[in-house]
Amino acid sequence: MDPRGVTFVIDSDMKNVPLVGMSVNRLCRAASFSTLDAFHIELCVVEAVTNSIRHCYGGKTGHEVTVICTLTHREIVLDICDVGPGISPGVLDGAVIQNSPGDVADIEGIPEGGRGLSIIKKIMDSVDYRSEKGKNRLTLRKRLPEKKKGTG
Repeated sequence: MDPRGVTFVIDSDMKNVPLVGMSVNRLCRAASFSTLDAFHIELCVVEAVTNSIRHCYGGKTGHEVTVICTLTHREIVLDICDVGPGISPGVLDGAVIQNSPGDVADIEGIPEGGRGLSIIKKIMDSVDYRSEKGKNRLTLRKRLPEKKKGTG
C-alpha cells in the first residue's frame, strides 16, 4: 500500500481541537486500530495540538496549527506543526511517567505542565521533535496492529 494522507489546518482556537481529535480517531478506526488504540492516539493528538496553542501561541487565536496524518502499510504518522517559539531543549527527553514496577502509571504523580508530553511518549511508539527557523514539528508514530494469520 502506498502512503495515504490527509492534512488538517486549524485556527489556534481551543474549540477546534476536538474536531481534529475526532477526525484522527475515525482515521485510526478505518486503519484497523482497536477502539482503545484509536482513543489513545486521539488523546495524543489532542494533547499535542493543545500544547501548540497554549505554549507556542500563548492561547491566542489567529495562528495556524497543522496536523498531517500519513498512513502506510505499517504505521500511522502524525505531524503536528506550528510556527513560533519551540520546545526548550531537553523538555521532550525529560517528559517521562515514573511508575513503580508492576504499578499502573500514576497519572496524578506527573507534575502539572508535564502530563501531555509524558502521556504522548507512553502511548506512541516513537515521538520526535525538530524546530528549524521558527517552524516546529512534533512527529508521533504508532505501528498498525499485526493482522492475524488467515485473515485478509
